[in-house]
Amino acid sequence: MRRRLRYSLGMRKFLPALFVFFALGAVANPTAPTPEFTARVEAYVNSLRHISGDFTQRSSNGKSDSGTFHISKPGRMRLEYKSPILLIADGRDLVYYDKKLEQISYISLASNPASIVLTNDVSLSSPDSPIRIREVFETDNNTTEIFLSYTYEKRSGEIVLIFTTKPFALAGWRIRDAQGITTEITLSNIRPATGFDASLFRITGRGVSGGRTTSRHY
Repeated sequence: MRRRLRYSLGMRKFLPALFVFFALGAVANPTAPTPEFTARVEAYVNSLRHISGDFTQRSSNGKSDSGTFHISKPGRMRLEYKSPILLIADGRDLVYYDKKLEQISYISLASNPASIVLTNDVSLSSPDSPIRIREVFETDNNTTEIFLSYTYEKRSGEIVLIFTTKPFALAGWRIRDAQGITTEITLSNIRPATGFDASLFRITGRGVSGGRTTSRHY
């Protein structure tokens, strides 16, 4: 049986960056979400079933990286960095794999904010929904920031979904951690995808499919 560990240093650096976008424009005063706006966000997120694309990652501590991503709902994702880092969600766990160190670590996918993107039927308005839209900001660079709050547990840091305003489309996410570090991933070339090879999201007894590990954390 797997034991859940505290994040390793590498995981703490990369996991918050899974689903992050930092809007650069000036931010207007916040507004409360209307039922119509909430329904629009729900419909858009739920329409994204199987997608691929590219990303660029930047952090306020000066770190940067880029790579490709694949998402297949429910619960499956692969982010492959140009650096020797691979992140996989297999429907149950979020797996951090350092190819250079041949080290693999697990956390529960359900405990990570990333799970909202990998859920088939996101609900932001039902009374028993674990996540709600707290407030909405529109910026001067055609960007709408959607601040989320969780009802099932207290979380540190800040989680924001980012959309372009016209057309209304996903641009990424932003996370600012409890230490005030903001990490961003800008998504690009998002496109529908079909026929994903199951091995993209597979985790075997020897580690991530396509790789070997000499140390593994449970």
